[in-house]
Amino acid sequence: MSVNKLEAHFEFRVYYFIIVRREPTQITIEMYSTPYTFVKVGNEWENHTSNKNNMAAGLIAAVMEAVEANG
Repeated sequence: MSVNKLEAHFEFRVYYFIIVRREPTQITIEMYSTPYTFVKVGNEWENHTSNKNNMAAGLIAAVMEAVEANG
């Protein structure tokens, strides 16, 4: 979906990623050559059970904040 690198700010670090696919209740990003899929559960975004690696909840929140700011 997005070819522009976005950046998430978390714990004094900047993480760069791109959006691969975005749907209302699911989003897939690629961060440092690793795909991550998040699903919306209530008002929170969580790691999809199929993720090879799980992302920390605070970093997921920072990623979603950057996604929302990007439109």
